[in-house]
Amino acid sequence: MNFFCTKNEYDEWVAKMGVSEDDIFCLNASEALEVAKMLFSVTDI
Repeated sequence: MNFFCTKNEYDEWVAKMGVSEDDIFCLNASEALEVAKMLFSVTDI
């Protein structure tokens, strides 16, 4: 995950990395934590 304080910082990073914005999910901190919990929780043990 990458975190940006401003839209300008985000835009600079996208341009520098040469990635498509279609492949990026922009989430606020709360949303990002919820997604991380879903991705990294261990429920199959």
